[in-house]
Amino acid sequence: MYPSPLRLARTTALLVAVGAAAYAAGDGNLYVKVVDIQGKPVTGATVIITSPTQIGGARTVPSDKDGNARFIRLSPGDFKVQVSKEGFQTATLAALEVKVDQTASASIKIQALGTATVEVLSTVSNVDATTVTTGTQITSAELETLPIGRTQLSVLNLAPGVISTLGSSNGNPTLATGLNRDNFGSGGGRNNTYLVDGVDVTSPEAGTLRTTIAPELIQVQDVKTGAITAEYTARAGLFSSVTTKVGGNDFSGGLTLDFQSPSLQNKVGYGKYDVGERSVRDYSAYFMGPIIKDRLWFVGSIQTVKDEYTVKLPSGESRTGLNEDGKRFFGKLTWQITPIDLVSFTYNTNPYDFDNLSSPGVVTRRASKTEQGGNRWIAAYSHQFSDIFVDVHYSHHQEDNKVTPLYTNAGPQNNIVSLLPGGLTPDQAQLGNSAGMDLRVYKKDLLRADLTWLLNALGNHTIKLGAQSGEDSLTRTAAISQGVAYESFDINTYTWGGLPGLPGGQVKSQRTRVLGAINNNPTLKATAIAAGYTPTGAGGIFQSSDFNAYTFNEANPIGGYYGYRNNFVSTASSTPKQKTQGFYIQDQWQVGRFTLSPGFRFDKYEYEADNGQSLFKTDYNFAPRIGATYDIKGDGHSKIYAYWGRYIDPIRLDMVRFTGSLQASATTEDVRMFNTWITAINRGTKGSVDAVFVDKFKLPKTDEFRLGYATDFARIYSFEVVGTLRRDFDIVEDWDIGLYSSADNLEGEARGLYNMGSALTNPYATLSTQQKRVVDYFRGLAMPVEYFAGGGYTGAQNLARAQAGQLNFALANLPGGFRKYKSLDFTLTRRESDNWGGFASVSLVDGQGNSFSLGNADYQGDVAQWDPRLPYMNGKLDGSVDWMAKFNVFYHWDMGLQVAMNFNANSGYHYSASEKVGTRILNSAPADINDVFTEQAGKYRTPNFWQSDIRVQYAWKWNQKLRSEVYLDIINLTNRQEPTGISEGLNVRSGITTIYNAAVAGTPYQFQPPRRYQVGFRLKF
Repeated sequence: MYPSPLRLARTTALLVAVGAAAYAAGDGNLYVKVVDIQGKPVTGATVIITSPTQIGGARTVPSDKDGNARFIRLSPGDFKVQVSKEGFQTATLAALEVKVDQTASASIKIQALGTATVEVLSTVSNVDATTVTTGTQITSAELETLPIGRTQLSVLNLAPGVISTLGSSNGNPTLATGLNRDNFGSGGGRNNTYLVDGVDVTSPEAGTLRTTIAPELIQVQDVKTGAITAEYTARAGLFSSVTTKVGGNDFSGGLTLDFQSPSLQNKVGYGKYDVGERSVRDYSAYFMGPIIKDRLWFVGSIQTVKDEYTVKLPSGESRTGLNEDGKRFFGKLTWQITPIDLVSFTYNTNPYDFDNLSSPGVVTRRASKTEQGGNRWIAAYSHQFSDIFVDVHYSHHQEDNKVTPLYTNAGPQNNIVSLLPGGLTPDQAQLGNSAGMDLRVYKKDLLRADLTWLLNALGNHTIKLGAQSGEDSLTRTAAISQGVAYESFDINTYTWGGLPGLPGGQVKSQRTRVLGAINNNPTLKATAIAAGYTPTGAGGIFQSSDFNAYTFNEANPIGGYYGYRNNFVSTASSTPKQKTQGFYIQDQWQVGRFTLSPGFRFDKYEYEADNGQSLFKTDYNFAPRIGATYDIKGDGHSKIYAYWGRYIDPIRLDMVRFTGSLQASATTEDVRMFNTWITAINRGTKGSVDAVFVDKFKLPKTDEFRLGYATDFARIYSFEVVGTLRRDFDIVEDWDIGLYSSADNLEGEARGLYNMGSALTNPYATLSTQQKRVVDYFRGLAMPVEYFAGGGYTGAQNLARAQAGQLNFALANLPGGFRKYKSLDFTLTRRESDNWGGFASVSLVDGQGNSFSLGNADYQGDVAQWDPRLPYMNGKLDGSVDWMAKFNVFYHWDMGLQVAMNFNANSGYHYSASEKVGTRILNSAPADINDVFTEQAGKYRTPNFWQSDIRVQYAWKWNQKLRSEVYLDIINLTNRQEPTGISEGLNVRSGITTIYNAAVAGTPYQFQPPRRYQVGFRLKF
């Protein structure tokens, strides 16, 4: 029997020689079986491996009684394998690739002396027959071969099962079995995990990648798409880990010049979206080598990027925006102090500026600029105690983000909202300057220790256990340019409820809080009564439907009619924190052909206010992750596997700030009624909280089940099919306590939504059967007031605090909120042979659910019409696709010419009829009351998407060391310019462009950019 390689991240299951060097992070394993010409194991053969990437020099391990030699904790790269034994011919395998968190394996036959010398007989397995983790790895060679962008995000789109942002290659990608549409109307994962040399560089607020390094530094980028083992905290989205180069015994380096200019772009097709002209200058240089041969290596790099984009607006204006003007610095030292002790230190920083003038959807006077940058470093130490390995590392990630308006002389911001068919042009709808003035400083510190124990007992075990402790903080200093920002109505006939009702916007979303302010302020209540409005609620209080006839008709001197304002009161900085503690234990246990990988994570979180007050502590969240594989033939070339696991998704720091900003900049959110500003929300008033965690609060979770089969054949091909079931639950939102603790208020929302009048003018008994059914359903959404107990208060006390204006929201889970995914993925890979290689994949996906709330305070707990329990909120998840397909292929000639191609296609993404509320895009309630109990979510779909890109590259040598390469990328080879974005509703996309009247539902607002060309030059030594 051919034993499978025992795979666990960074280890195998058996002891290696004491002389093996420990390696801190981003490493893999290599397994060699030595047999004679009859296939019998050869004991005592000397197996030597070498690689330019392996610090510490050659590794030597004798084969055991079964002919096995195992090498663990190797830096990724190509390894030369040499096998020798007295009485046998020496056999050499020129290149065996080792990847991060994987075990490469080969069987090598050696022949007795005196026999004819022939080519080395070896079998390299293309399947790691023990792992359940799925994903792909992109090596430095592939980064230089394929036509992809020069960022880590663009690399992710090569991986099977990963989809780019709604057809774009520049956004934050996500899993096809993940939430790829947020409430801001754009795609992109907010629950991804990004690592660079072990440093978590994920934004703790937005869940996006916050640092980029020069691609020349990347040794391998590991993209995991499922079945992630317990040693990784791992959020529920995709997992990207970049391992950078460590240097080598020879000095090497290079220079890359990458260009794109308007002259290298095709014209926009007739009737297509004018995407403008782009100019990119991307220059990078790196140098690495030995300080002490085999012991101390260094890597250094600098990169500058200037990316400008000129757009022509419908008005005829032409302007140039800045996508990036930045610099990237990187340095790394790796020191093999002794054969069993290694330390490393990595540092990088990437300060850069950008603005949003390049977006045609931004009116010039509304433009803003961003200054961003920070420092990241990691210090790591590894030591080997015979059969135990210890790793300790400390990492720090800081990111500064400052946003300011470009044009402050345009007056206060004033958004004009409309229900008029065709809506308003951007110039009509967006008056004044950009209101945002914001400084954010993110900090993430993490101390982690891991222990690996290689054990033989009832089989072979690799036992890993570890612990970590960390702190995330977000310091924010916010202001409003000109001190106030308005949202006004375009006409003076909009009413609180009934017809024509209100456009989607802040007034509509704040009605419940305004109602509470009126009922709790005797002066305001008297004013409303004097204006002719009668309270019909129990105890003489107003219900929402009592104001259905109120008309917003007071003129705003700077445009439109008053509705809402965000009013700046005072400046202060606030630093809420999230503290984490966790530990795990993971085993990789092989018994015969079976490999079991039981793993268990335990993580707890504490959220602190900016004054140090503890807001909420979770218990240890239990996250089991259990896998099993079976080596079908016992030869390491095929497997079946199963996995079940749970991922905990801690809430983002924006929601922590939401609850813990006791000393923040103070603002009020006000609605204009009865000729006065009625404060709906106080934010940041010193000593008061915006929200509390309820006592029954639970962190969001994702459960994943996978069942798969993989095999290799013809020595160079591998095939894998895997089925996945995923479910997101315990979804978190901020709740309006006053609305959801009152069935009467919920009935008022239903009456206003479907023009049923007030309970006084149109009593329940007079309603139609369908109207009664809708009213009853809305009333049934009410929650027991004790559901909102938290922060040291009972639910009734928190309701009283909310009614008195001392508390705005409660953070709690959404009953009935869920997302569920099913997928079937097929992948065929051809390892490079005969000068070519590549892969192809097809994914069939079904995404269902009723919520796309994720990590940001939103409206599903604020306004009843978006409650996930309502039948029409259910259906296909917005942003999900039904299928996706991709492949890449490359071929090179010995004379230096190489051609590579990428192809990407999907079904188009699902979307719902929607409305814009502030900066959010939210599913619309059905216009027809008879559709309330029919699924409406995701009933529409954008057109099919497909695109092919190609790279032509030529390389030549100047001498033994110096080499040059030139390449040409042709992006969108066929010049396909089809719609990738369709307006979801009236005025939802009106800010994009007026060329296609995107204010109207069903009209395109985004197209594939035309064919463009990108040229580059590399010099290597």
